[in-house]
Amino acid sequence: MAEANNSGTMDLLTCSVCLDILKDPVTTPCGHNYCMDCITGCWDQAEVYRCPQCRETFTPQPVLCKNTLLAEVIQKLKKTRSSAEK
Repeated sequence: MAEANNSGTMDLLTCSVCLDILKDPVTTPCGHNYCMDCITGCWDQAEVYRCPQCRETFTPQPVLCKNTLLAEVIQKLKKTRSSAEK
């Protein structure tokens, strides 16, 4: 049961671009979260700035802010997983 719950949590903390745990998480104006490198990489190659998940279009390119709450949750989760593996 805890494993299934942990799996659901990991899905919420996964970047939909690289499919890995969020690194340097940022939030778009539509509320979706990505790794800073992933979303800026997508937008560097695009003519239109669009959310990869909901496809909302942004004009001009929005300023992305670090999601400090998610960053903290991910850090604590990594520490917990590291302690559990020992």
